[in-house]
Amino acid sequence: MRVRIEVEGRCFGVGLERPLDLSIPLDFGGPQPEAFFLPAASAAAFEAGGFVGDTRRGGSANCAVIQMAPHGNGTHTECVGHILDERVSVAEALAPGWVPATVVTVAPEALGASGEGYVAAGRGGDQVVTARALSRALEAVDGGGGSGWRRALVVRTGGGEKGSRRYSGANPAYFTLEAMALVRSLGVEHLLVELPSVDREEDGGALAAHHLFWGVPQGSRALAGPRPGWTITEMINVGAEVLDGQYVLELQIPPFVLDAAPSRPILYAVKEEA
Repeated sequence: MRVRIEVEGRCFGVGLERPLDLSIPLDFGGPQPEAFFLPAASAAAFEAGGFVGDTRRGGSANCAVIQMAPHGNGTHTECVGHILDERVSVAEALAPGWVPATVVTVAPEALGASGEGYVAAGRGGDQVVTARALSRALEAVDGGGGSGWRRALVVRTGGGEKGSRRYSGANPAYFTLEAMALVRSLGVEHLLVELPSVDREEDGGALAAHHLFWGVPQGSRALAGPRPGWTITEMINVGAEVLDGQYVLELQIPPFVLDAAPSRPILYAVKEEA
């Protein structure tokens, strides 16, 4: 089945028959990705009185009690409430629907050799996503145009297997301040990355790239203007079958009244039509 959309005055067919899932399956009883030293996600059968929520133990139905921390237990989407005193939920911030998206591949490089910067916590040997690399990748995809396709930006950084990767204490790659400033200048509303965070694992609590993306003054935990409906999705997995280029994104989340929720980003290929 195909539908047609219009972007920048041009018509495109959207192939719904082959969705491309960017989420990492979360196995509550097996290997999982993990970040920020947060506990593993777990699921245990509910027990009360004579009831046990496990048919293998004689229960009439399976009923699990789940414990998880979205920010460290796999693919998740977060909103500006992540860095505010005010409680803003991701369900409130993220409007349902399709969004034009661009996928690019970027190789992280050493901060010290990049000519770009971060807050004081950054070290020269840190691996970072730079504005220069993002600009080159976007130029290769759309020749510097196609701003209508940049409402969502999916950044593939590679790094191998992600379903059970242990990020804690590994100082994963992150965005330079220039890279995040470029993202905002492009009008990106939804940023999706393979990294556990757009900020350095340990940066003294600055979360400088998060602040830049949402327009929250550095060092502040209060908005300087209206609530933005923009989101950051971290710990995605962009498979080899997903080529750099333009897509339609469906960002699926449960309606959690929290700053973040587990998510399932789905891409659909597009083809221009006459």
